[in-house]
Amino acid sequence: MLLAELTEPLLGLRGVGPAAVRALARLGLTTVGELLAHFPRAYEDRSRITPLAEAAPGRPVVVEATVAAHRWFGPRGRHLRVELAAEQPRDPPAAALLCFGRRFLARSLPVGARVTVAAVFERRGARLEAAAFEIQSGADATSFGRIIPIYPLTEGVRPAMLRRVMAAACTRLPGLETPWDPCCRRRGLLPVAAAVRALHFPADAVAQRLARDSVAYAELLRLQAALYRRQPPRRAPRRLRGALPRQVAERLPFALTAGQQAALREIVAGLRGARPSARLLQGEVGCGKTLVALLAATWVIEAREQVALVVPTELLARQHAATAAAVLAPCGVSVALLTGSAFAGSGRRRGEARQSLLAAVRERRVDLLVGTQALLQEDVAFSALGLVIVDEQHRFGVAQRRHLRERNPAADLLLMTATPIPRSLALTVYGDLELSAIRELPPGRCPVRTAVVRGDRLEEVCARVRGELAAGGQAYFVAPQIGAAAAEAGVGTEPAPAAAPVPAPVPDAQSLYAALREKIFPEYGVGLIHGALPEARKHAAMEEFRNGELAVLVATTVVEVGVDVAAATGMVVLGAERFGLATLHQLRGRVGRGARPGYAILVYAPPLTAAGAERLRAMKESGDGFELAERDLAQRGPGELLGLRQAGLPELQVAELGRDLELARQARRDARAAA
Repeated sequence: MLLAELTEPLLGLRGVGPAAVRALARLGLTTVGELLAHFPRAYEDRSRITPLAEAAPGRPVVVEATVAAHRWFGPRGRHLRVELAAEQPRDPPAAALLCFGRRFLARSLPVGARVTVAAVFERRGARLEAAAFEIQSGADATSFGRIIPIYPLTEGVRPAMLRRVMAAACTRLPGLETPWDPCCRRRGLLPVAAAVRALHFPADAVAQRLARDSVAYAELLRLQAALYRRQPPRRAPRRLRGALPRQVAERLPFALTAGQQAALREIVAGLRGARPSARLLQGEVGCGKTLVALLAATWVIEAREQVALVVPTELLARQHAATAAAVLAPCGVSVALLTGSAFAGSGRRRGEARQSLLAAVRERRVDLLVGTQALLQEDVAFSALGLVIVDEQHRFGVAQRRHLRERNPAADLLLMTATPIPRSLALTVYGDLELSAIRELPPGRCPVRTAVVRGDRLEEVCARVRGELAAGGQAYFVAPQIGAAAAEAGVGTEPAPAAAPVPAPVPDAQSLYAALREKIFPEYGVGLIHGALPEARKHAAMEEFRNGELAVLVATTVVEVGVDVAAATGMVVLGAERFGLATLHQLRGRVGRGARPGYAILVYAPPLTAAGAERLRAMKESGDGFELAERDLAQRGPGELLGLRQAGLPELQVAELGRDLELARQARRDARAAA
């Protein structure tokens, strides 16, 4: 919160009594700073009086009228109807105020009184009526004759009361200076105190926009400063020669794409720097990020330092270890795997094998150590850790990134993600990282065709898959949860969005596996993999699928990241409306990675929410992960993508990531210049 230093309790404000304090507490507002950070959600222009005869139904207006009569209605005449005439009480009434439960207004609105009313009228026959309205009382400078703020409210907090309290709180702002004010002034923006005051009570629309941009910039600047303070200390620059990287590259059976070459140059430039680098390498599924990371690792290994490659799942760790060994071991690089179940045997023998590997790491007999978060345990000690690579970094989050930097302050950090980060999000949350992107796919990769079908057409989907299997293809079937027993235990389930309606029944992975194996594809090998299986069984199923012993693999989203099977051409996602765009795009990226084009069939269970329909439409219309990331941000907001609260970073209350891209750029530059 920008005004956290204003800790004065609300009871000290003029006109704020105990009842108001209790009501405002229901909004989470207990101090002056918290109150001033409760910004308007909209504005209403009450600066112009509209003649009663010209009041348009359904639109907020301010009218002057004369009270023509009182009419009582409802049970026992409990409710008051105040008839309004344009000029004289004897004129025909043109509108009415319905005062439900507000009998006292008969005294404050006597017949013949001239009143100013702010209301939204609705037409009832020949006349206008309003049940929600405000009456001007005296010279009310906060509610009439100006642009007024519209705030989020709760029970017991009326709009006029909150505006009066906010005006009293604004009297605490004059003379307040914040660390962000000099940068605001240099950018032609308002200092924080003036911006907050104008945001609550703007003189006009131009002043409101300037105040809004000023507060948004100050929030982004504060966030960027917090991120930049996490930069590691300086170090002695490395001397990098490049002989080992050239040797590895020359052994590859293909040339790097232009995007891979550009990303690798940027990474290596950071590795040479006087301060440990932190870089986010983002790119499309299958664009070759892992190979770029392995080539970057060779520069560090050649300098007699070690590299750790951290991945979110054991399945992906085994795959990356195999890839790294195939690419690097022929050039003399030592590669090892460390996961929770990476060692054969049990009991003492298993423990001895793990201790033997840890000793090799400590003695620098291992150049590249691949593993899950087991690499982050306290007993894993490197002799000279120079680079930490984190794959699928969105599975780790901001707090874990900070933990990596704090534990390895001298090591460079390379994060990889196949879930492209929107530019606006990257400039704010990832302000402590340099950014590299690979947008192109390797030559020969075809776009994956995507279809969206209803769940009652599953038989047609299976017929389509059968044709692909007969032609030598392989297919994934992904279900949103493991099975009924697992769901009851809370194991391995993928929860639907909280706002989604109860969908039609969707097969779970276990029942789908039984149906495909016994009834639909009995002549083909069908396997099952999900998060609740032991690692050995998951590894065996993936190897059978990769080797072609299985034609169909039924899974949960455990196959979302990193799984690479060249012969897989089909991806069928059941209950697709339950998944986010990032997950759907990742799943689609598992197919079409070989010579044959891939296809994805997204099967949904109606009824669809508007958000669910929009996600599926976006998947059908676009195969560009960067475009889908922007759509995902626009639809869901930053939400869990940010992880700011969990990471102890400032929250954004006014700044909007999609809207304030240029302000974010300016804040990033200014924070670095001031550091």
